[in-house]
Amino acid sequence: MSINSEFNRYIKEYLALSQKDITTKVKSREWLINNIIRKIKEKSDCPQLYKENGQKYLTFGSYFKGTKVSDVDEFDIMLIVDSNGGVFKQGGIQTGEGIGIIDPNPKYFQKYRKDNDPESVSPRKIMNWLKDIIDEVLEPYGCEPGEKNGQAITAYIKSKDISIDFVPGGIFRKVGSNEIFYTIPKGDADGGWIITNPRVDKEIVNQTGSKYKQFKNSIRLFKYIFKESYNVKISSYAVESAHIDFERKNYFYDDYKYDFINILNHFITLVQNKKIPDMRDNSINLISDINYDACLQKLNRIKERFLDLDENSVILKTDVDAFLRNE
Repeated sequence: MSINSEFNRYIKEYLALSQKDITTKVKSREWLINNIIRKIKEKSDCPQLYKENGQKYLTFGSYFKGTKVSDVDEFDIMLIVDSNGGVFKQGGIQTGEGIGIIDPNPKYFQKYRKDNDPESVSPRKIMNWLKDIIDEVLEPYGCEPGEKNGQAITAYIKSKDISIDFVPGGIFRKVGSNEIFYTIPKGDADGGWIITNPRVDKEIVNQTGSKYKQFKNSIRLFKYIFKESYNVKISSYAVESAHIDFERKNYFYDDYKYDFINILNHFITLVQNKKIPDMRDNSINLISDINYDACLQKLNRIKERFLDLDENSVILKTDVDAFLRNE
C-alpha cells in the first residue's frame, strides 16, 4: 500500500461519477434545454437566441471540465442571446460589437432597458424574461418555478434530483479583432454586466489535465475535502484556478504522496498572499471576500493530518479514509 494507491482507491470508490446516473440526468438536461429553446423561439417580441457553431448554448462548469465530485446533481448552461445591433462599453468606451441576425432586435426594446439608464439593457429585466420562460416550461409538469441565483436562473427537476443553472449571455466581437466574448449579469445590486468566455477555462483545464493521469482527480479531491470534510471556504472554480496556477509554476509528479502536499502548500501560500488568480485573468482575485485567518487555520490542520499519515502503517487504508473525511 502507498499514499498514492490509497488516495486513488478512495477517489474511485467515493468520488467517481455513476455512469447510470449520468445517462439519466443528461437526458433530463437535454429535454429541458430543448424545451426552453423552443419556448423562446415562440415569443417573437422577446430576446432570441443566436446559433453559434451549430448550437444556441454553451456548456460550462465542473461536470463539463471533468472535475465534478461524486453526484451529477447540477449542470451549467449559458444561453447565447442574439445581440445584433448592440454595443458593449466599458468606462464609456466601446469595446464590443453585438453579433446576431435579428433585426429589429427585441433585446434592445425599451421594455428591457434600465429605468435609470435608457441607453443600457437591464440585467434584471433580462433575468426576469428568462425566469418567465423557464417557469412556462416547468409549470405543466408540476415542477417548482425557477429561482434567481446570482447570475443564473436555477431550474430544479425534483423527480430526477437535478438542478440546471441557466445564464443569459449576450454575444459580442471585440472591437479591432475577431475575438468573441459574452456578457452575463454581474448578479449584484448595481445591475451590471461582466465579460466572460466559458470556453476558455474549459479549454485550460482540459488541455492541462490531458498531460497527466491524476491532475483532474487532484482538483476533485481538493474540492471534496474543502467542501465536504474541512469546510474550507474556497470555491470550486478557485480550486481549479489554484491548480492551474500551481501547474504553471511547479512540477506535477502524478503521485499524491508528493502532489497533495505540494499543492496544499501552494494553497497556503496563495491564501497568505490573499490572492488566488483567475486562470483566465491573473488580475482577478478569487478569494477577495474570505476570512484569511480562518482559512489558513483549516489548511494548516489538513497539512498536519496529511503529514501524520504513515505509508508503513498496517491500517493505512483506515487512516486515509479518516483523513479525507476529517474523522
